[in-house]
Parts: sequence; structure tokens; C-alpha cells
Amino acid sequence: MKRRIITIFLSLLFITATAQNVTITGRSNKTNALIRLFAYEDLVNEEGILVDQRQTDAKGHFILEGQVKEILPARIYVGLEYVDLVLTPNASYDIEIIVPEQKENVSYFEKELPTIRVKRATDKGIYRQIIYSEEIINAYMMEHFSQIYRGRQVRYIDSIQNAISREVPDIKNDYVKNHNRYKIAAIKLGISSDGGKRIIKEYFDGQPVLYTQSAYIDLFKELFEGYFNSASFDSHLVNEAFTEGPVALKKHLATDPLMANNPRLGELITIYNLQKLCHGDRNTSRLAKEHLSHIKAQTKYAEHKTIISNIFAKLERLAPGTDAPTFTLKDSDGNDVNLSDYKDGLVLLQFVDGMSPIGEHQFAELRNLHYQWQDSVQILTIATHDKMGFYKQLFSEKRQSWPLLDLGDNILLLEAYNVRTFPEYILIKRNNKIGEAPAPSPERYLGERVTKMYGK
Repeated sequence: MKRRIITIFLSLLFITATAQNVTITGRSNKTNALIRLFAYEDLVNEEGILVDQRQTDAKGHFILEGQVKEILPARIYVGLEYVDLVLTPNASYDIEIIVPEQKENVSYFEKELPTIRVKRATDKGIYRQIIYSEEIINAYMMEHFSQIYRGRQVRYIDSIQNAISREVPDIKNDYVKNHNRYKIAAIKLGISSDGGKRIIKEYFDGQPVLYTQSAYIDLFKELFEGYFNSASFDSHLVNEAFTEGPVALKKHLATDPLMANNPRLGELITIYNLQKLCHGDRNTSRLAKEHLSHIKAQTKYAEHKTIISNIFAKLERLAPGTDAPTFTLKDSDGNDVNLSDYKDGLVLLQFVDGMSPIGEHQFAELRNLHYQWQDSVQILTIATHDKMGFYKQLFSEKRQSWPLLDLGDNILLLEAYNVRTFPEYILIKRNNKIGEAPAPSPERYLGERVTKMYGK
């Protein structure tokens, strides 16, 4: 009986250790703020998995815990701001995140970025080695940019590699080695004169596909975007095969030696290019989705099933006709405003965070559109809490009559509407259904889109 109790106890310890094999403790200058940890297994879609979500306490302290199966890029959000990290299984980190205080009139693009300081890590030096390597590469690129890119002096690339070997001599982990290898390859691509053929041969042909290595995926995207239209193929024949169906397309793509000799890489290239076609006209988008569904059903690679699933999830999220994420926010007078209050008409959401020359121009154009629309379209400007005072003054000075709403601490509303930059616009149809997300900005066909949507 005693032995059984000990066995159960040890099993529970093992399960706990497996379930939470990464621990991040730390402090931020943002107190009582939402803090979230995302890990990125699918860098093709830049789709992060939420690992943990907490609040910083009254002194800014926090603990984040979760599980990762391999070394992964990660991102920690403190409210709206974020810092990047690399997580290693069975490691712990002690970090400090500083989010600079911003002036009210500073635009989103002019913000001073937050910083992360890793005070201690039990990851065998992996994060430190990546950061030191990045600093060496960036310093050389800034100092010798003209010689490298204009003079095409390859010797400077050797100097970068020698500096990394000298300053970071103890690199043993393949993840760090590959990070540096593909960062160097990206520099070589910038000075190549053959359209990247040599880079493809050296760094991709016959090489493993590194799904969780950001330097690899960044270079992959740069090299293989539009590969169907490259010199390797006759575009007319590719279009015929694409129209005929998945089997015909696969057969035709296999005429390219790179695609034929590297089936995993070739399939990923196909998926990536089909993903781009999903945003084409209706018929092209439909065919691209059919091809992706076929690949997902037939593929031998679990990573590709995940990538395709994420592609479809992104396409379906905020698709026209789907329910718009609802919300209740305070207006500038402290009154509750709910999206459902405007379900009988068209709604334009404008998400803002600071002002810039572009933002000023868009506000001027939006005022003109508001005058034309009258009551046929309800504009709702949603400002981040830190900039609410600035926008209150602006609305008063410009005598803008539509509601100004305070995002408050509802950070997840930005996620719900996939707001990645500011200003951002979302068109919502009657009955609170998505019309277009994102919508064009006021100076870029927004009026035409509203006119087209009004009668539907």
C-alpha cells in the first residue's frame, strides 16, 4: 500500500512537470495589466497558441507557466504591447519587461518600443546566444550596409561569421546554429544576382524544413512567394493544371526538380502559394481552397495539416456574413454603448491609438464621408484607454458628432477583430454581421464599399 502511494505521488509529480515545463517569473512596470504568453509553432501563418494568461499584480509581478514540446519563438503581451522571447522545454526564466510611457499625441508607429531583460534563464544559454548573434549581425549591417549591398563585398559576411564565432564561442544547440545560418543566408540573398537560385540550392535543396525557426521561415517566404510564376514553370500550363484539379497540379509541379526531389519542401511551397491565391477572385479562391483541402486529406506531414487548418480558420474568421464580435464600451460621457444598439444599420468601427499625418488625413476624409452618409452609417471610434484624453480634445475641437468609445481594459476586443495596426477599420452590416474586415481606409475606396453594401 505504501509503495502504491509513492508510485501515485511520483506519477502526479511527472504529470505536473510535463504539463508545466516552462516557467516565466518576472516584473513589469505595468501594474494590474493583462499579460499573455503565446508560442509559435505555425510561423507560416504567424499563428500563436495561447500558453498562459494572467494579470500583473499591484507591483507588476507575474508568473506565466505552460508547456512547449520543442524550442519555439514566443511573444509576451503586456496589455497592447509585446516583447519576443525564445522558449526551451524544461527551462525557467526570470525577466523584466519595461513598457515606456507614451505621450498622448504620439502615433502608433512612433511609439517607443517595450524592452525585455532576461535576468536569469536555465535554457543552456540558447536565448542569450540568439540575442548576442542578432546584435553582432545588426551592428555589422548598420556599419557596412553600403559595402555589403551596394558594393556586394562578400568578405563582410565572413567577418560577421567570424565575429559570432569569437563573441559567442560556445554555440552547441542546432536551433541557434540554424538561426544564425539562415540570417546569414538572408544577407547573401540581398547581394545575389541570380534571383536566389544559389541560396535555394545551398539552404533549401536537400535540407530539413525548419517549421519553428523564424529565420528559416522568413527566408522561405521571401524566396518562394509567387514560385508558381517563376522561371521554373510555364504560367499558362500551371494555370491549366490549377483549373483541372489537385492531381494535375501536383503532377505539373513535380516537373520542377526542387519540388520533385524535396517532397516535404515542395508541398509546403505549394501550400504557401495556394494560401495567397485564396485572396484572389471568387473562382480562384474557391479552387485554391479545394486544392488545400485535398492536400490536407492526403498529406503525410502533420505540420502541413496544422498549417492548412490555420489557413482555413483565418479565412473563416471575420468572413463576410459571420457574426461581428459584440462589445459594450463606455463613451466619452461615461455611458454604455453596445454594438447591438446599432443592429438595424451599417456600422463603421474605427480603432485608433495616437495621431500621425496619415491619421489626420484619414480623419479629414472620414468627416467628409460622415457628412455624405448622414444617418445611413453609424461611425464608432474606439480609442485605446491611454489615448482617450487626446481624442476627447480632438473630437471637441473638430466638433465630431459620432460616438467616441474607450477601449478600457478590453484588450481582447482587438484580438477579436484582428486589429494589428492603427488606424484600423471594420465594416459591419445590418444585424451585426461582418461586412468587410479589415475595410479600406477613408481615402481608399471606403465610400464605394459602403455604397455597394448599403442595399444588401
